[in-house]
Amino acid sequence: PTSPISQRLALLSESPDSQRIGYPTFLALISLLSDPSRIRQSAPATSLSPLETDVLNTLASGERGAESATPESISNIIDTCYSALQPVPQAEHKPKPRTGLMEVMFQAYNFAIGAVAGGIGAAVVYPIDLVKTRMQNQRAAVVGEMLYKNSIDCFRKVIRNEGILGLYRGLGPQLVGVAPEKAIKLTVNDFVRSRFTNKQTGEIAVAGEMLAGAMAGASQVVFTNPLEIVKIRLQIQGEMLKEAVGSTKAISRSGAITIIKELGLVGLYKGASACLLRDVPFSAIYFTCYSHLKKDVFREGERQLGMLDLLLAGAIAGMPAAYLTTPADVIKTRLQVVAKQGETVYTGLTDAARKIYKEEGFKAFFKGGPARIFRSSPQFGATLMCYELFHRMVPFPGESHELPQERAAHQSRELSSQTALFHAGNALRLLHDSGYKFGAFVPSSK
Repeated sequence: PTSPISQRLALLSESPDSQRIGYPTFLALISLLSDPSRIRQSAPATSLSPLETDVLNTLASGERGAESATPESISNIIDTCYSALQPVPQAEHKPKPRTGLMEVMFQAYNFAIGAVAGGIGAAVVYPIDLVKTRMQNQRAAVVGEMLYKNSIDCFRKVIRNEGILGLYRGLGPQLVGVAPEKAIKLTVNDFVRSRFTNKQTGEIAVAGEMLAGAMAGASQVVFTNPLEIVKIRLQIQGEMLKEAVGSTKAISRSGAITIIKELGLVGLYKGASACLLRDVPFSAIYFTCYSHLKKDVFREGERQLGMLDLLLAGAIAGMPAAYLTTPADVIKTRLQVVAKQGETVYTGLTDAARKIYKEEGFKAFFKGGPARIFRSSPQFGATLMCYELFHRMVPFPGESHELPQERAAHQSRELSSQTALFHAGNALRLLHDSGYKFGAFVPSSK
């Protein structure tokens, strides 16, 4: 349909009998239409030229040569002008929902990246994990059993008695097991978070974050428990061999395969209840803290987080998660270690908790707590840093990691370009509607 402006263009002609619009009048009209909002920002007398004022009054009143117009008519014509020229912003591009096959491939992609990142994180902190395990297995109630005074003393004695390689005893099975463990934890957390995230705002409730973390922690126990029991038994072999020196009892070093055969399928899941008690709250606390540290402290979304930001966010989040779940980790270690002669034997989760408290006191539940912090904090910091950086370096096809600010700037540039095209198109439309051919040679009639 024809706009009111087009209908009143004839009123701007040089005479009632002519359809010609003078070039100065045309320029005044284009100037008005190029930015209608400036008319409202100040009085027309101070923001418009005399010719622009005449053009505005004519268009608003609908009368040729009108010297004035009512504010309502001016407002109406400006609204018409502004709505006609203002381009409609393009809707934000939203990725199409993945098909079933693409969703499977995306989760496999997350799993692979999580496996690599988890292996790197585990290798970095494995010596600390070994010290933590030996400290937790130390029984204060047995006379002569206090091999280590503290974590630092344990670290020194392992190097002195077993060499540097002793700090990495059991690393092989750890790497084999930690890859699927960390991969399934990270994949499940991302998957469940995406289901609880509001699609319009991108926000997720704290309860949703904690539930996603808890489900991730529960899912990993399938891999964690067999891994932990084999790793722990490999880690304490150095102690057993040292104690066997000079005794009549012969003890040989066992490999991971031998330990797995001895335990059997059921034995590999001994202490699984304690493992669940540790991993479910750990992941619920950890992933929630990690998300809020990135958003509230390091301002994710306002800028792209660097390696140090991701490392610090992951490391800081691991501190409360690791220490608060230490009691469950102590119980799990006691259940999974083979009791030596003279040591207390535990029959289950409740029995272990009761006997540890009775024989060693409440402090025993936090044995190895500092070592656990020093192990879990940098491990998860390195793991999550690698996980997010690998996502950036090797993005899944069709996925974008563009920041909201970058998207807004891109949309602003697109809108500005679209506005310029609208203005140019409007000028051509006015030329066509007015019938005035600029630059055309018109032969004089004789």
